[in-house]
Amino acid sequence: MAIYVREAHPTDGWRSPSNDRAGIILAQPRKFEERLDVAEKCCQSLAISMPLLVDDLNDRVGHAYSGMPDRLYIIDRSGRVAYKGGRGPFGFKPGEMEQSLVMTLLDQEGDK
Repeated sequence: MAIYVREAHPTDGWRSPSNDRAGIILAQPRKFEERLDVAEKCCQSLAISMPLLVDDLNDRVGHAYSGMPDRLYIIDRSGRVAYKGGRGPFGFKPGEMEQSLVMTLLDQEGDK
């Protein structure tokens, strides 16, 4: 699943010229309903097909997992972090994540 934590490049914050060129012009949501709307737009424009959850306005999940701007995690069945990738998108290492996922699944099969 994906968790939308906050707008990375809002017009009222660290604005990104590349977002402006792409027509992504959004202020940081001030109400949870606004954040839900922005998360839905993000999901549609990026064609995200996995379930998308939305962090609340106090950014509890974002702070706990250091999720800005993007970060990939594998959480095992017992709720422990089995893999924590680098900050994305430049810190993404799909091969490393895939290896960790395979090892996590093999460990969990052995626990049965």
